Amino acid sequence: MKKIILFLFTIVLISVNFELYAQNFTGGLITGLSTSQIDGDTQGGYNKLGFYGGFTVERNLGDLIGIKSELYYITKGAKENINGIEIFKTKLSYIELPVMLKIMPVKHVELDVGLAFSYLIKARMWSLGEEYPQGVVDVKDTQFSAIASGSYFFTDKMAFNVRFDYGFLPIKNNPNWYSNNLSFGIIYLFN
Repeated sequence: MKKIILFLFTIVLISVNFELYAQNFTGGLITGLSTSQIDGDTQGGYNKLGFYGGFTVERNLGDLIGIKSELYYITKGAKENINGIEIFKTKLSYIELPVMLKIMPVKHVELDVGLAFSYLIKARMWSLGEEYPQGVVDVKDTQFSAIASGSYFFTDKMAFNVRFDYGFLPIKNNPNWYSNNLSFGIIYLFN
């Protein structure tokens, strides 16, 4: 509980700081679908469909580069079906905070690279339809990942976005599990 309060307090402080310089920043909403898998869990493929949604704040530092940060809820995990029967499923719900460098090489195109911190809200696992007890799941509370993203702005305020992130620390040990995610979404900027 203390970790959640500290995390939320940090977000509030960052938000207050952004308010002081709001004239230089652009805010917006992000939402979309995520497909994910876990390397090391013996399942393969981006079979776990999920959702993400939240907020973005960005600032251009010139015509070609800028910085951005996002705060969103996202579901990740893994899933394996054989002949229509769900053999295995992991559902991980996170609050994620990426900080990225944005590059604008040509008009309407934005490329982003950076790091993301994720805080686990809930972890659930099933095998042959039976849910594991919470104490057995044993997924780490925090995750750090590298993130790369590309957006095409079809208006000044709205873009289609594709992003990939890969955790560089295991989310579970014995065996080591590494989360990776491919997402497709929409960005809407307010200013």
